[in-house]
Amino acid sequence: MDGYWNRVSEMDKSETPGRAGFAQIICTAATDEEAEELYSEHMLYFFNRCLHVFPGFADPPGYRTVKTIQAGKLDQFRKENQALFKRLTWKDLVEGGYVIAGSPDTVRERMEDMIKRLRVGTVFCLLHMGNMPDWKTRYSSQLFAEKVMPGLRGIWGDEFADAEDWWCKPMAERVRPEDTMADARRYPEMPKGPAA
Repeated sequence: MDGYWNRVSEMDKSETPGRAGFAQIICTAATDEEAEELYSEHMLYFFNRCLHVFPGFADPPGYRTVKTIQAGKLDQFRKENQALFKRLTWKDLVEGGYVIAGSPDTVRERMEDMIKRLRVGTVFCLLHMGNMPDWKTRYSSQLFAEKVMPGLRGIWGDEFADAEDWWCKPMAERVRPEDTMADARRYPEMPKGPAA
């Protein structure tokens, strides 16, 4: 991410952390030990069994710029790196930052470190992964929302408090769902296209 922020600075653009986002797998439990007990099976299933992507599909022609190729980005999809995923342990996942997991305090500390290290303003929280059942997802999500998120609000302080230029906003001229539903209800069945 340093290269990105250096480029933003060179271009004299707004350096609000809202310019960058990051997706992170997060598993919250009452304790670090409970997190491993509840979620390791599902995280290992995902990493050890579900990340089989043919490297050609992960890196189609024209997808990367010359600078990206020179920097060696997307190397995680090379065959030898994919083989690594088949051998990861819970400890590897947590210590390697693939998964942020543990008690609310542990999750909050690790997320704060990640947010500041990467300088991101938006974290896309992946609270369900692999074959995790509904109740575990809800349990983790509730603990995260009630005990982790409040500690992360305002992480960037007052300097960027008013920097809303990167927040999603509704389009002024947008299609309203209630209008399209009213139109759809006028038809007893879908109009048929021309006969073949």
